Amino acid sequence: MTGTSNAGRAVALAMVLLGSACGEGLSHTVDMDKLKEMSRQGQLWIFDAENEIVVALDKLDEAKDQLDQLKQRMKTAEKSLSAAEKRNSRGAVEMAEQNIKYLEAMEVWAKARIEAHRKGVIAAQAGVELAKAQVINREDLLGGKGFDMGNYQAQYEEQKKAYEGELKRTNKLRKKARTEEQKWWTLRRRFIAQTGDYDSGLWID
Repeated sequence: MTGTSNAGRAVALAMVLLGSACGEGLSHTVDMDKLKEMSRQGQLWIFDAENEIVVALDKLDEAKDQLDQLKQRMKTAEKSLSAAEKRNSRGAVEMAEQNIKYLEAMEVWAKARIEAHRKGVIAAQAGVELAKAQVINREDLLGGKGFDMGNYQAQYEEQKKAYEGELKRTNKLRKKARTEEQKWWTLRRRFIAQTGDYDSGLWID
């Protein structure tokens, strides 16, 4: 994987949790000082919630890697178009142009996916805050039986809904990109059937 290393991810997780402690990005947070007396089971509940941040960061890293890969593919596609134009091959030019349209659509999808998974990190962060509130309530810390978890629950549900909404949007963008991809394959199959040339549209020199 070319994204964040394990050490880097640990730092990123620490920064996210620090942001949570400082109230960054979320309206409702629980100071860890209020959880000093929590049980081992309470620690595990919070640890499990923090693991969801690690998962969310992994997905964000993957999305960033994919965008980087698409940018490299775009450079190759642009070289293919230039080569096809130099060879004055109309069919190859059409294929190269369509490939670029496909990759452009994929880049739009990849960028949207990054934004979606950023929201996923925030949703996971909200899950940690909810877990903290639940521990206070379950273990009756600081008069926790009367601790109002409503704001924390609502905050988590709001962030989760925002994340899921972004994922739905990215799915639609991916379908649009697949349509462009199918157009490219149609042009490629047609050209190969007419010429027997399997390399046209892939030239880069």
